[in-house]
Amino acid sequence: MGRSLRRARIFPAVFGWLLVANPPSFASTVEEVLAEVEKVAGESGLRTALVGFALVDLEADPGTVAGYRMDDGLVPASTMKAITTAVANEVLGPDFRFVTRLETTGEVDPEGVLKGDLIIRGGGDPTLAATEFSPTFSKWKAALAAVGIRSIEGRVIGDASIFGTALTPDTWQWNDLGNYYGAGACGLTVHQNLFYANFRTPSVGARAPFTGTTPKLPDHEFYNEMRVGAPGSGDQGYVYADPYGKLVTFRGTVPSGSGDFTIKGALPDPALFCARSFSEYLNESGLSVSGGASTDRLLAMAGEETGARKVIHEQSSEPLSSLLVTTNHKSDNLKAECIHRAIGVKVSGRGTTESAVAAVREYWEEKGIDLTGFTMGDGCGLSRANTVTPRQMALMLHAASKGEHFETFRASLPVAGRSGTLKSIGSGSSAEGRIRAKSGTMDRIRNYAGYLEARSGKRYAFSFFVTNYATDLASVKSKIVRVWSVMAGL
Repeated sequence: MGRSLRRARIFPAVFGWLLVANPPSFASTVEEVLAEVEKVAGESGLRTALVGFALVDLEADPGTVAGYRMDDGLVPASTMKAITTAVANEVLGPDFRFVTRLETTGEVDPEGVLKGDLIIRGGGDPTLAATEFSPTFSKWKAALAAVGIRSIEGRVIGDASIFGTALTPDTWQWNDLGNYYGAGACGLTVHQNLFYANFRTPSVGARAPFTGTTPKLPDHEFYNEMRVGAPGSGDQGYVYADPYGKLVTFRGTVPSGSGDFTIKGALPDPALFCARSFSEYLNESGLSVSGGASTDRLLAMAGEETGARKVIHEQSSEPLSSLLVTTNHKSDNLKAECIHRAIGVKVSGRGTTESAVAAVREYWEEKGIDLTGFTMGDGCGLSRANTVTPRQMALMLHAASKGEHFETFRASLPVAGRSGTLKSIGSGSSAEGRIRAKSGTMDRIRNYAGYLEARSGKRYAFSFFVTNYATDLASVKSKIVRVWSVMAGL
C-alpha cells in the first residue's frame, strides 16, 4: 500500500549522477530522498506504521521544507530533549551553572554551637553527589568548620522549593514513576535521585529474594513480587512507587545465573533523603546535630517557616555546555527535566513543568514557528502526551542553527555510528559521521531528529519519526539508515 508524498515547496536539488547503488556513491536529489522514505514506509513492518519525515536546508528559507507526512502529530519520545536543550542553550546560555547553597538560621555562639537550622538550598543541580556522597558531604562539613560551627542545635533542612513540590509531570505513566528513568526533577536532587535494589537469583521461576537497597531507605516498606527469569533475559524488573510515598513494590524478572542482581529505582523524596543523609554524616563524623531532618515541604505542611537565612557556602555544577552533552548523548531524563525546569525559573521565576512548557512555547513562537498541534507534557520525552509534527521539529532545528550558541548545541548531539545513542546505527554506511541527531525510543517508536552534513558540504536539519512499527528494531534501524545514506549524497 503506497502513500502519497505530501511536501511543501521543494528547495533546489543538487543535480548529479543518477542514484544507482546503496550506499550511494553519487549525488542525490531531495526527491530521491523523499522517494526512499516513501519506499521504506510501504515495506513490511512499516506498512501499518505512522512514518513522518521533514528536511530543510539550513541556508534556505525555513518555508522550503520537503517532507513526507510531515504535518502528522507524532509522539517524539526522547527527541523532545533536542527541543528542550536547544532552548536552554540560548535562554540559559552555555555558561549557566546550577548552584547549591548552604544556609543557616540563628547565630553561632562562642562555643561553635549553631543555635538554629542548617539548610541545604537546592538549585536544581542534577549532578549533585551524582555517584557518591562523601566528596560533597566532606566539602559541606569543611564549610561549616570555616564559619566556626562545631555542632548544630537544630535540624538539617532540605529546601527543594525552586522547582515546587510536584516532582514529576502529571502526564507520566504510573509504571514509570518508581524507576530510575522516571526519577523526578527535585529542586534538591542528589545521587541522581536513584537507589539500587538488590536481589538474589536462585532457580528460574522462583521468587527473587530482596536483600535491601543501596543506599538504605529508612521508613519505607518493600513489597517484593520479583521473579527469576531465564539466563540472559536481562533486567526486566520494575519499581512501583509514588513521589513522597512510603511503599515500594518490585515486579518483573531478573536473570538467573547472575548471583546477586541489582536494579535501579527513583528516590521517593530526594530532598528529605539528602537532608537526612547529611545529618547522619555529620553525627557520625563528630559534628552533632540535635534535631531530626526535614524539608521545606514538610515545614510548610506544619505551618512553619525557617526565618532569615545566611549563605555560608555555594557549590556550582559544571557549565550547561557540558551538561548538554551528557543529556543528549546518554538521553538522560533527569538532566533534561532539571534543565527544562531551569528554563522556567529563568523566564518566569517559577520552576514548575507548566512554567517551563510556557517558556519553551513562547521561545519557538517568537521564532515564527506554527505550534498548532504541538503538545509538551515534559522536557525529556517520557510523556506519551507529547506530540510534535516532523515539520515543527525540523523548523525548530533550523531556527536553532541561527542561534548565537548553535555550535554548542550541535556538538551535544551524538554522531551516527560513532557516539552516544547513535553509536549502534549507521556504522559503515554513507551516513556515518555525517548525521548528528537525538534519538527517541519507546515501545514501537523509533525517532531521530538532528542535522546532516551532506557530501556536497551543505547542512540540513531533519526529523524522521516511525511510530507503531510491526517488526524488530534492527529492521527499522536498517530502513532508517537506507534513507540516511541517500540523504548523505545531497
